[in-house]
Amino acid sequence: MSSNSSSESETGASSSKFDPIKALYSKKTKVPVKNAPMYDNLHQFESALKYAEEKSSSIIPVGHQELVQKREEEKEVKRKEAERLLVEKNKQRFAQYEGLQVERKTRKVKNVLTRIETMTGPLGALKECVDQRLRIKIITRNANGIRGVLHATLVAFDKQWNLALTDVLEIWKRKAPKKRKIPPGLGTPVPKGTAAAISPVPVVTETPIGGGILECTRHLPQVMVRGEHIVLVNIVER
Repeated sequence: MSSNSSSESETGASSSKFDPIKALYSKKTKVPVKNAPMYDNLHQFESALKYAEEKSSSIIPVGHQELVQKREEEKEVKRKEAERLLVEKNKQRFAQYEGLQVERKTRKVKNVLTRIETMTGPLGALKECVDQRLRIKIITRNANGIRGVLHATLVAFDKQWNLALTDVLEIWKRKAPKKRKIPPGLGTPVPKGTAAAISPVPVVTETPIGGGILECTRHLPQVMVRGEHIVLVNIVER
């Protein structure tokens, strides 16, 4: 009986002869409190014991998953509240400087069509031709002199006098060859089934005017004329 009583006193947690090693390996060990919290180590137990009176203690016994989840939810709520307070604090802090903030001007898109609206002087007359769809007469030049004349409707232009034209009738003069071995390069119809289906070559009409000179005419749906090739622009219709 004495041996049994001594062993029970050594495994009892409230006994003065308590032996933790025997309590761990004994089958007769009784836990004084069945629902006592469990901790991973002694340091965790000491921390929980130290902050037991504080509600904000972050030490949670093992096996209390609902408490862990509740703690994480409380942390998330506190974090969001802190962010909200910080945003309000910054708004109040910088409220006095709102009127001093410089607004950025939106950059307007500039192109040929927008610049046409502000043209003045001789270019203003071209703007009138674009707005009213007036026919104009353009005298063009080549490297040696006057090349020919264009009768067209002006669509767009720029300050370098580059002109975009539609419904163009081109007239120019050239010397007639004494003996033509091959058909003229200009106006030779392209055979069917080739590039003619995409962009047919305009037919050139040659009219002899005497002195071995031919007057050539052709109709072009659209033409882009560079400003360096323009000699004179005359408004035919008003």
